[in-house]
Amino acid sequence: MIVVKDLKKDYSDDGTITSALRGVSFEINKGDFVSIVGPSGSGKSTLLQILSFLDRPTGGIYKFNGKSIDDMDDEELARVRNEDMGFVFQAFNLLSRLPVYENVEIPLLYAQGVPVSSRKSKVESAVASVGLAEKLYVEAGKLSGGQKQRVAIARALVNKPGIIFADEPTGNLDSVSGAQVMDILDNLNQQGHTVILVTHETYTAEFADRIIRLKDGLIESDEKVHKPRRGTKEFFK
Repeated sequence: MIVVKDLKKDYSDDGTITSALRGVSFEINKGDFVSIVGPSGSGKSTLLQILSFLDRPTGGIYKFNGKSIDDMDDEELARVRNEDMGFVFQAFNLLSRLPVYENVEIPLLYAQGVPVSSRKSKVESAVASVGLAEKLYVEAGKLSGGQKQRVAIARALVNKPGIIFADEPTGNLDSVSGAQVMDILDNLNQQGHTVILVTHETYTAEFADRIIRLKDGLIESDEKVHKPRRGTKEFFK
């Protein structure tokens, strides 16, 4: 699904070049659950932005589903992001005055080929899948932090994307809510969704099947998690 070879990203500020990524290579297959970790300034946020089409690299190769990002114009990048990718952010990024239904519906408004008649069932199904069917018409701003993140996951799922990017999804949550969110992401992965998780939390990272560690814009290690996947209750004790 994802092929990255010698990926580089440089930023220029008043003639000073800063290298956020200095030659990163890896592959991610369909159905993988991968955590990307590293200290502040390691390049993990920059890498996530490139993988999710929010930014372009300054060097190297990035292929998504066999097609190079260099061969896609901005319109195609936007279409792929909307139809093939789902996003879960630390800050939720919900419209607080809108009900859960309208927040989750947003990606469908921009998707091609989704008839109005099918939106309601898609939204209801996505919201039910995160256990919030009874909150469908509640304003997002009136929900708890954990519920808001579950709504964000429902929004990410509504177009049935092949891949879900989760950027510090438990960073603003207490341990119980964090466990619920990780439980949902785990179940989605088991259903066949590819999950790429960026986190600074060791116990959250170890929920994946593979951990890519970045340091100073380079891959420090890329290892499988050699242990049975444990339940979230153990992770968040």
